[in-house]
Amino acid sequence: MSMIFLIGMPGAGKTYWGQKIAKTYQLDFIDLDTFIEEKENKKIGKLFEEIGEDSFRNKEHDALLEIISNNSKPSVIACGGGTPCFFNNMQLMKSAGATVYLKNDIASILHHLKNEVTKRPLLDKQEDLSNYLNKVLVLRKSYYEQADHILQAKDISLINFDKIISTCINRH
Repeated sequence: MSMIFLIGMPGAGKTYWGQKIAKTYQLDFIDLDTFIEEKENKKIGKLFEEIGEDSFRNKEHDALLEIISNNSKPSVIACGGGTPCFFNNMQLMKSAGATVYLKNDIASILHHLKNEVTKRPLLDKQEDLSNYLNKVLVLRKSYYEQADHILQAKDISLINFDKIISTCINRH
């Protein structure tokens, strides 16, 4: 069964658009971070603090495998910003469905994150958030650009997803 994986930087709109798409097209919605939080009974920030990023990425990979293996219905999955960049996660997602990179500029990301920085473990201790996000984007860009579809965040609408959804859901 095919899935749609939304990838991109923190604050790019993955959860927002994932929920909107799922509701509009009557698909299941899974936020990977929420899935991990429920499974571990801890917030992502607490996990990062207790086990570090490397161990968190292992848990994230395992959660992604579990979602792909156990999900039999068409679904939209909002991934963490770093999900495609570790292990073979990008290839796993591409083999299970369609990957959609929500591409956004740093100014827009900063605007979206202004009230959420403390909830995001890699962002909450940064003194120069703009500079940090630019560096992260440089490191992650090559992974994000492997996506099946790249949508400019400022141009996204439900209409942009029509073709992606019909292609993905009818794929066997």
